[in-house]
Amino acid sequence: MFFVEMKNHLVRQVNAETDLISMVAGTGKASFGGDGGPAIKARFSNPHSIALYEPVERRELYIADIGNHRIRRMDLITGIIETIAGDGGRQLPVDGQTARGNSIVGPRALFVHGDTLWIALREGHSVWRMELPGNDAEILRHIAGTGQRDFPGDDGPAKQATFNGPKRIAVGPQENVYVVDTENQAIRKIDTKSVGITTIADSGPEGRSYKGYGGLATAAKLDRPHGICVSRDGVVYIGDPNSQRVRHVSP
Repeated sequence: MFFVEMKNHLVRQVNAETDLISMVAGTGKASFGGDGGPAIKARFSNPHSIALYEPVERRELYIADIGNHRIRRMDLITGIIETIAGDGGRQLPVDGQTARGNSIVGPRALFVHGDTLWIALREGHSVWRMELPGNDAEILRHIAGTGQRDFPGDDGPAKQATFNGPKRIAVGPQENVYVVDTENQAIRKIDTKSVGITTIADSGPEGRSYKGYGGLATAAKLDRPHGICVSRDGVVYIGDPNSQRVRHVSP
């Protein structure tokens, strides 16, 4: 099991066979450095999300190094780390640009599904994807969000919708993408076939509270939701931290 210690600026692992814990990336000091060398000597700044990618003969860990406005990739076989997206700048990406060497603002959440890395930008208020192998590898594709901080856009094209500080992302059945739109107190669903967007659970920007147990999710109240997990049968589990609860929405 791999997990991030955000405030310690590092990544640890627990060996399931020995129950031993060890550091795999980071020195514990906030800054940037270490690309091209051992991940254990690299430096991060408030890393958040991680995502494991294990195709044939490869084993990689992707790290959202949000304080450095970069996405880092650690080769778990060699232990070497590199930056694969971002240059430290705070600019919104351009659709179709190469991820490496170009700015990417606030990469907060990562999710690997198949050979695709899904990315939610907290300060960029948008959702992107990047293919990992193949001819289209490391090209950023814009999926949702204008980059402006707002809430409108439901039932229309996802690219024209707006978010406010999205903090988690997950892929569920039928390849739908679920986004925790934290500061809008909402869970949004992107249909990757129609590329439309809807809200499946919602308080709205001014609706922070706990309400709605046993009722329609679109009439419920959330309080700065952060976590999300989608089961194989489409049940959406939501971490609602300020309400001290885990909520779930049936499909």
